[in-house]
Amino acid sequence: MPNAYFDFKQFRIAQDRCAMKVSTDACIQGAWLATVFRQYNPATILDIGAGTGLLSLMLAQEIPHALITAVEINEDACAQAAENVRNSPWPERVRVCGKALQDMDDTSLYDAIICNPPFFHNHLESQDSHRSMARHSHTLSKEVLAEKVAQLLSADGKAGILYPASEWDAWIRIARKAGLHVQSQLLIRPHLHKAPNRVVGLMSRQVHPQTETTGLCIYEAGSRTYTPEFIDLLNPYYLHL
Repeated sequence: MPNAYFDFKQFRIAQDRCAMKVSTDACIQGAWLATVFRQYNPATILDIGAGTGLLSLMLAQEIPHALITAVEINEDACAQAAENVRNSPWPERVRVCGKALQDMDDTSLYDAIICNPPFFHNHLESQDSHRSMARHSHTLSKEVLAEKVAQLLSADGKAGILYPASEWDAWIRIARKAGLHVQSQLLIRPHLHKAPNRVVGLMSRQVHPQTETTGLCIYEAGSRTYTPEFIDLLNPYYLHL
């Protein structure tokens, strides 16, 4: 059984009412994008499908003064994200909204957008309907996500999206049709001898002649020991590294 909460250095994530718990993939996404976004000093950030509120709080920790809007369609997850925000050091900078992305008003634009979208659309669905909704892309298709991100991103804004490596090329094609282009990407692999299984991409409206690609390996070869690169990235957040 997963723990009912996950303690980070500066905040706690309660997760007993959320289908999708704190994951290593999401922590890598939040830490890497916090570092990247910080270079652009965004004033406004949108977290799509906020779940527990993890990504919003990671960004709140590392990007001072940014105002963050976290949207979550699931009622229980939305309530838990709001609770986690209230109990964090930054309740005045993170606003949790219980709504679908499709219902977002596109007159408000954001300097940065982050999303860990539902995926595994070809896998057997969980018997837990909430977990199934959180994991399967019929609740938020790539086409809808790309269209809404393009509508809600400011002209010079950046969007950070996580997908399985097996779905990354399909996402890039759909995003390009919506006017979004990959600026840089992080390829995540669990072990050195394994192929990348997740990709985090930084998207923008500008066409980039060459995509900057970097890699991150989580574990040392043949062990469950974190690599120095992983430790360096997650050190601002994880209690025990």
